[in-house]
Amino acid sequence: MPALERILVATDFSPLGNAAVRRAALLAARDGAQLLLVHALPRFATLQSAFGEHTQVDQQMRSAAEAIAGELLAEVDAMGVGQVSFEVGEGRTHRVVADAAESFLPDLVVIGAHGKGLLQQFFLGGSAARILSQSRCPVLVVREAARGDYTQLIAAVDLGPRSGAVIDTARTVGGAAPLLAVHAYTAPFEAAMRYKHFPEQDILRYISDEADTAKASMDALVEPYGGAVDGRVVYGDPNPALPEAVREQGAGLIAVGKHGGTRVEEAIMGSVPRFLAYYAPCDVLVC
Repeated sequence: MPALERILVATDFSPLGNAAVRRAALLAARDGAQLLLVHALPRFATLQSAFGEHTQVDQQMRSAAEAIAGELLAEVDAMGVGQVSFEVGEGRTHRVVADAAESFLPDLVVIGAHGKGLLQQFFLGGSAARILSQSRCPVLVVREAARGDYTQLIAAVDLGPRSGAVIDTARTVGGAAPLLAVHAYTAPFEAAMRYKHFPEQDILRYISDEADTAKASMDALVEPYGGAVDGRVVYGDPNPALPEAVREQGAGLIAVGKHGGTRVEEAIMGSVPRFLAYYAPCDVLVC
């Protein structure tokens, strides 16, 4: 498995933002990767309009950010990260991250999941959602405090051309943890057959045929990994089925492809990766 070489982590210094820093530090220490911490501040013009023309708030905020970052950098250094740096940018977080990524060229971007109100633990913040949609490299959305290496991985695959890439990226980020590739399949004509009152045995035979096709494709997908990757197909809608697989396996990370098609399509989050990024009960790797 290739090692990560450059990791960019964005933090707003919130608990989840700093959890993202610690997860990124664990990965960087494991692989000997360079680590770049990025923090976004409001533009000076925005601060002027809010606090007045002669405000010193911008410098105060920058100084405070550098002080907090200093504490994080010391913690990261103690975790064994050899090369770590910090950048402060002005503007919207997703834009600051994009600008930093353009020069740093990371293999992986790490962010914390954010939200507001009673459902904070489920909803993905606006900045995080934009980073996911716009990033040119895999993005790790951190939902849990990093307590060590991942111990169980899941790769959500659609059995399309990019399924192997999803598995490979999951192994690169997840390291030596066991990996289970999961495909949730449906029988697309089942509802129509029931509406037309097909015999139940014909419907069940059709569903069984779909299952056999999915199993054959899964076997072909995992066979090159020589037992290092297990495969499973489950019947049902991917949105509830995949989080349930996470819970059953006790997985700390689920990987999913952003989209299965062209580069233009890959810039637009598909419904399954978007659902997982919002609702999965573990960290989510969108690749």
